[in-house]
Amino acid sequence: MQPRPLARLTRNRIGWAACAAAVLVLPLVPTAVASARQEAGAKLKLPAERTSGTGNFFYLEAYVAPSASKPVANFEVKVCTSAHTPADTAIEPAFFTLSLSPGGSVTESIAIAKRPALVPKPLKPLVCDEGWLGFAVPKGKTVSKLEYEYSGTISWAVG
Repeated sequence: MQPRPLARLTRNRIGWAACAAAVLVLPLVPTAVASARQEAGAKLKLPAERTSGTGNFFYLEAYVAPSASKPVANFEVKVCTSAHTPADTAIEPAFFTLSLSPGGSVTESIAIAKRPALVPKPLKPLVCDEGWLGFAVPKGKTVSKLEYEYSGTISWAVG
């Protein structure tokens, strides 16, 4: 079942409410990041929104760091289309890569992602889809940033 398109006034109110919430949360981010780094494998909430070159919105909702027992980095991502989304828009997890330190990158693997995994699918205007991206992190490497590349690159610094 597809969600009904929101009226312009309702979308504007939601947008202002989201901005106000972000302003309230942003001062807490350094504390959350520090405590998450202290707790191995802790789930880190990130108020991190990015807009793609095609006008779609990408939200990094959570990050589960790799550990010695499970060398997989998992990211919960929500993708929302705009009213101006092109007709052939689709979410494609293969467009995500994970940059590593000291150098290198790995591609996303649906097979190792937490459930529900973000899977390829077409997206109509004004809808959202959400799921997890999983990346195998080689021994001796650390996570640096999550990147999405399609009509330009957007990224989230992680490490």
